[in-house]
Amino acid sequence: MKRIAFILCLILVFTVSAQNPKIAELDSLFDHYQRNDAFFGNVLLKKDGEILYERSVGYQNLENNKKNTLNSLFLIGSITKTYTATLILQLAEENKLNLTDKLARYYPEIPNADKIDIEMLLRHRSGLFNYTNEEGFIENVSQPISKESFLNKVKGYEIVFEPDAQYEYSNTNYMLLGYIIEDASGNSYKKQLEEEILGKLGLKNTYLGRPLDKTHFAKSYLRKGDKWEPTVPEWNTDWAWSAGALAATLEDLAVFYESLFSGKLIAQESLEKMLDIKEGYGYGITSFPFNDKKFYGHSGGIESYRSTVGYNKEDGVLLVQFVNATNYFNPNDISIQLLNGVYGKPLDFPDFSRRPVEVDGVVLKGYEGVYDNPEFPLDIKVYIKDNELYGQATGQGAFPLTPYSNTEFEFKPAGIKMSFYKKDGKQLFLFKQGNIKFDFIRK
Repeated sequence: MKRIAFILCLILVFTVSAQNPKIAELDSLFDHYQRNDAFFGNVLLKKDGEILYERSVGYQNLENNKKNTLNSLFLIGSITKTYTATLILQLAEENKLNLTDKLARYYPEIPNADKIDIEMLLRHRSGLFNYTNEEGFIENVSQPISKESFLNKVKGYEIVFEPDAQYEYSNTNYMLLGYIIEDASGNSYKKQLEEEILGKLGLKNTYLGRPLDKTHFAKSYLRKGDKWEPTVPEWNTDWAWSAGALAATLEDLAVFYESLFSGKLIAQESLEKMLDIKEGYGYGITSFPFNDKKFYGHSGGIESYRSTVGYNKEDGVLLVQFVNATNYFNPNDISIQLLNGVYGKPLDFPDFSRRPVEVDGVVLKGYEGVYDNPEFPLDIKVYIKDNELYGQATGQGAFPLTPYSNTEFEFKPAGIKMSFYKKDGKQLFLFKQGNIKFDFIRK
């Protein structure tokens, strides 16, 4: 009974009406965001290829007083993984590789390479340590890194779990997939991307890394006190590469997703494999609910950029959202409001009097783990993804946790509050949702 109550609490926040769309009211909402200096970014809604709504907010380059436009380019972070998975599936269709190929065929020196196959890399089930979680990672990220140096790092990591034993997000998997693409195709990753995706679709505003011409490129910013400052350090995108280094415009990303689902890039059989979600992840793609509707897509985070894409293959609704600076709240809230507009649910104008805070990555790292309570039927896993803290109950979708202090976190759409504390040397959190209240202890 408690399990049912928990699931209903998560689902009720997504109840919508497919009638009386409130698209026209979205401008008022984004005016509200802009008045409160809430974020810089671009948003796009499409249905069956037709634009429903698009809007730019804030600045592309604050120092030059240049505002974001619909032509602005943003780093899209881990959405890059969908492109990488697509290239892998194309090579599989051409019989240049098999998803059952072991990593040892390409990089035998990697731990457990004889047990890890390409599909496990695609699904984040390899057990390989996530290199972006390495202590001191951020201190080196502004410098270039070579393939040889990266592989040497991976060779030295201890395995996290045995291959295919579980799902755990690791950027290491998609860096290795980029190298495999090069080995199997005989092309560089960049050239394979340009020939097999960008060229085929006529996409002129998608780049691997920051474009050389910065005319339309949006810088990322952090809020420091009462002003915005450029994000430091600025990543050398060698460190993200096939796991998260692409830059694109709203429309280019929209066309890529529409083309992926319409069969222009991979066969239907390959698409079905990609969308076969296990433990929350498919091949370079995940899913999220909105009432009885399912969206397939991905999120991304690099520096202060936050990106989201979601496509509903049943009704053709597509959401794309890029953010290059955030101030008061989690960008996930923007996605929810955009979908409220599409499906006719009343829009929620956020109260900006209570503001989220920035929490050091070391503090967030200290909260990772699997927690349980003997009276609660589900475990809750807490982990870092794209520099943000997430929670995920057994068999449920993951949810981002917005920090309001170093210990207080919320997922407002579901009314979830999690307060972290220590007792007798053990890490716990107090979970609250409506009338539900439980203390969870880390296993």
